[in-house]
Amino acid sequence: MERCTQRLILNRLNLGIKTEPVQLYQIKGKPVCGDGVCQGNEPKTCPEDCPSEPEPEPKRSCVPDNDYPWGIFMINGGSGGFGVTVAVLDTGVDQDHPDLKANITDCVTKVTHFIPDIKNCEDGHGHGTHVAGTVLANGGSDGLGIHGVAPEASLMVVKVCDRKGWCYGDDIAAGIYYAADNGANIISMSIGGDSPDSQILNAIDYAVGYGVLPVAAAGNDGPEDGSIDYPGAYVKVIATGAVDSAEQVPDWSSRGINDGDDVIEEKEVEFGTPGVSIESTYNDGCYAYMSGTSMATPHVSGLAAKLWDIADGTLDGKGNAADTRSYLQNIAEDIWYEGDDPAAGLGLPVAP
Repeated sequence: MERCTQRLILNRLNLGIKTEPVQLYQIKGKPVCGDGVCQGNEPKTCPEDCPSEPEPEPKRSCVPDNDYPWGIFMINGGSGGFGVTVAVLDTGVDQDHPDLKANITDCVTKVTHFIPDIKNCEDGHGHGTHVAGTVLANGGSDGLGIHGVAPEASLMVVKVCDRKGWCYGDDIAAGIYYAADNGANIISMSIGGDSPDSQILNAIDYAVGYGVLPVAAAGNDGPEDGSIDYPGAYVKVIATGAVDSAEQVPDWSSRGINDGDDVIEEKEVEFGTPGVSIESTYNDGCYAYMSGTSMATPHVSGLAAKLWDIADGTLDGKGNAADTRSYLQNIAEDIWYEGDDPAAGLGLPVAP
């Protein structure tokens, strides 16, 4: 939820306080089940007399309940994405997670307002690691881990939110510019606020101009129509609502103002995808269940990566954002009210 807030700055010399108006956004998902702290085994080191031998992978101390979670099956994911880069703008990522580390090609922080989080892209919250896993977790080198929608895709991690899940608009905008300038094909943003931020919208315009496909959470402020969050509400962004395993929309999933004409416009939800009790990677090296439109968003981002190369019908290894978005719309299956509705938009996209 976006908050118009006043950031308090303490003057150490005279203990005076001044206020600075800022736009504050929040990640759009939270844990529903945790499995505690994972105690990982230390990796074995190679003796001095065999320096050429590779260091073996540490043994797992935890495995997921499902190697292919229910949401991956629902949209027919779990494969593909080669050559496509997905930028996840979130709280960072667990760079050592066995199901993610091989896919990470870039990992930066664009956080400027929270001192503990400006040093690196490590995930002090868990939300970003969870989102990234749904996009492209690859099961790990031992095959015992979890799989995301497009496990062959590359992961660009751009930390724009702090360890408490708060994200300033200028940091988000900086992250969007970075992703667009450094080769991202898709930007996944499981964040939202109640009103538009000109810095973010300008950055989205810039990214779209460079052929990037932005995807964002619809928000967790439902069930009223028009409760959709920005930046998902922006017409140039795919806004994603949540559904459960029975293809029902939870009350908390934000609604758009969809008018039923099958044309996505400002403040309209585009899709409804899995977002309830989603198992994915977590920042303790293990796994957790979370719910929210935050969890629905990476299902669409991953599906876009999986279908990127075939959406334009050429199979030439290139693909583009416009054709991919149109393709996702064309394969969406109606799951809520008939037609283009405020809760699930055009429906549930399922890969052929």
